[in-house]
Amino acid sequence: MDLSERGATSTRHPWERVRADFFRSLIADHVDLTRVDHLVDIGAGDGWFAHELLGALPSTARVTCWDIHYTADDLSAVLPPRVERTTSRPTGTAGLVTLLDVLEHVADDRRFLAEEVVPLVAPDGTLVVSVPAHPHLFSAHDTALHHERRYRRGELLERLDAHFEVVETGPLFTSLLAPRAAQVALERLGRRTESRGVGAWEHGDRFTRAVTGALRLDARAGRAAARRHLALPGLSVWAVCRPRGAA
Repeated sequence: MDLSERGATSTRHPWERVRADFFRSLIADHVDLTRVDHLVDIGAGDGWFAHELLGALPSTARVTCWDIHYTADDLSAVLPPRVERTTSRPTGTAGLVTLLDVLEHVADDRRFLAEEVVPLVAPDGTLVVSVPAHPHLFSAHDTALHHERRYRRGELLERLDAHFEVVETGPLFTSLLAPRAAQVALERLGRRTESRGVGAWEHGDRFTRAVTGALRLDARAGRAAARRHLALPGLSVWAVCRPRGAA
């Protein structure tokens, strides 16, 4: 969860739960987690996703949650063993680096990739990236989250191609495109729309299960499309990358 979206409730939004399950499965398909000695989660927010991966890592592996917005309270919080938080780029390299919904916050994303991300990925490591898709869907929600941009798939791949080989890429949350497009259309007509972050989920169990089930089906369809190299659109686009020249 982005730190700006932390709410009063500890209930995880179905979007966040399905997203975490999706990327956990995606990572497991590309990375032998039992051999990862260091995971760096860039823009880790409250660290929930990194903690979700911790159990699949060796007992000696370290997890570093890097987020420039951590407060003194965040940095002094009691964390699970082997997990640390930092506001500065970690030293050394990591076998797995996650960069999930971060690049859109960075003014100079090319420079950030070259100077901050590339040095973190071990020569035989893996980088997993996701960004919000479709610039024409930029809305008040993006502004509220301090997004600089949304990406076309080709734009993301072009930025990554300068440093990495993309081994798989695809969409996530195709079913959410229509609601977001309707929201943007209403905004452009001068209608105010409510923009609530993932930290504001307060619905009952039955509705939560229904939404979660629908989003899980959506995520599976997106992954199936990626495996068949089908250019299915999604609210997000993701990529699994390895440094050029890696075995």
